[in-house]
Amino acid sequence: GLRFILLNRKKVTFRKMLWSEYNMMNAVDKYSTDIIADNEMIIAVDDVVKKDYDSAVVRIKKALARLKSTGHVEKYAEYLNILGLVYELENDESKAFECYLESLATAEIIRSRDLKAMVYSNISSSYSKMGRDKEAQRYFNDARDEYDSSSEKSEECHKSWVMFDYINHAINDRYVALS
Repeated sequence: GLRFILLNRKKVTFRKMLWSEYNMMNAVDKYSTDIIADNEMIIAVDDVVKKDYDSAVVRIKKALARLKSTGHVEKYAEYLNILGLVYELENDESKAFECYLESLATAEIIRSRDLKAMVYSNISSSYSKMGRDKEAQRYFNDARDEYDSSSEKSEECHKSWVMFDYINHAINDRYVALS
């Protein structure tokens, strides 16, 4: 009886050890997957600088697939928003809006005011370029209201805003050049 109990304890302890090792490896794998996704985005932004939008789209989609597999929802929504900006640079408003709307829906589900502010800002910018000033103003006001009431304003959010701002300027510069 005692030997049976001791063997069972060893089995349970061994299983717990394996399970915690598996969880740790899973966490490391998730972390490395997020790092790879971040690196894809860094290269994608470089592609935008070089005006290689097709390559940027491919890289962002790779990053999105990685983030989806790890369940990193907020970063997924941020990168989806950036994909929308790149589609705008390619003058593909419908794909841009699809990205923005999915990103906005995700931001609402996870209750990220800062992310909602970014998406509203991009939607506002799109409407403005289409000459739909009323809609543009409404979404601009929504963006300002969300950002003003956001408690997130962290360094990570600031980095995202800088990236969005850079790509938005590229879009506006291109829009002015085409006018």
